[in-house]
Amino acid sequence: MKRSAKVLDFGFNIENPHYNSAQLSIICSLALVLGLLTSSIIAFFVDQSLFAFFEITIAAVSFICIGIYLKYKNVKVLTFSTTILFLVAILSYYIYAEKSMFSIAWLFFFPLVAFLLNGLKVGTILTGIYIVTIFIYSYIGHKGAISSTDTLQVLFGLLIFSGLVYLFEYSRKEAFSKMMDAIHQLEKLSYVDELTQLYNRHFLNIHILNNEELNDKSVLFYIADIDNFKAYNDTYGHQKGDEALVQIADATKKAIGDDNTHFVIRLGGEEFGGFIFDEENPQQRIEEFFKVVESLSIEHINNEYSTTCTISAGAVYCENWDAKNFSKIYKITDEALYEAKKNGKNQVIYKNMINEE
Repeated sequence: MKRSAKVLDFGFNIENPHYNSAQLSIICSLALVLGLLTSSIIAFFVDQSLFAFFEITIAAVSFICIGIYLKYKNVKVLTFSTTILFLVAILSYYIYAEKSMFSIAWLFFFPLVAFLLNGLKVGTILTGIYIVTIFIYSYIGHKGAISSTDTLQVLFGLLIFSGLVYLFEYSRKEAFSKMMDAIHQLEKLSYVDELTQLYNRHFLNIHILNNEELNDKSVLFYIADIDNFKAYNDTYGHQKGDEALVQIADATKKAIGDDNTHFVIRLGGEEFGGFIFDEENPQQRIEEFFKVVESLSIEHINNEYSTTCTISAGAVYCENWDAKNFSKIYKITDEALYEAKKNGKNQVIYKNMINEE
């Protein structure tokens, strides 16, 4: 089942579906716009109007990208465009300011943005292109205020800093992957019966009774019970009883199915339940369940009507599923199971919800 609840994360990128990457990109874009507008105002005052107009243009493009996202909701385009705008703004400032110490300080922002918004793979590619671009430009135009030795030191520092950011992102991704695996395992433990590996009542309450996609579908709900199972445990022991439970659980899963419209649940003890949604002839699956159990030929010498394990079941068909009526459906199904037991066991009693209303 798909997870619907959000979880806390300690890193940010589009690989994590539980974090709002669009919100982060918009924050970064607005921070970039604020920085560009501030810088452009300063540029106007120091008579650098051409550079000021260039910065205003980048700020305008950033606003346009936000507007496009708000219309089309494409998160990847927004994160990538935000990253490219940061790249253009930082490189242009570095080039225009002729590699002054102030412009060099801004060089260290891009690796953070690249990994922050785009994740490990794309962030590595963009940072690599970025460092190569800085290296090539620094050795083509040596008219800056700092020497080539200083430039090499800055590039070396930038390379080390980028490597540290990469290591952080890599460790963050690994830690997040392990955390999600642990969460999925805990979630599985919370709605899967450990012995039979069937769904449990918690799954029933959370993922079926609260699943709006199932509303108004036809459904056959059944409850099946292993006949004289207490006598089986008394005769063969509880370990053999557990083995029988697992075999019959596998049989019901095989016969009923296990997908978005077929659910098999261990209700407790030797009692199983299940839902067959949106199927033209769901009774066939119940009949198949009985045949599979019979074919197992699990010895049970103290069974009243057979020398092997048998099951009894009650099943209720409802034309339009509504979770609000489940308590009533369950009651009718339980009564049908009791009737099957009373009538000699090893059989199924069908009832119709419409006829019972």
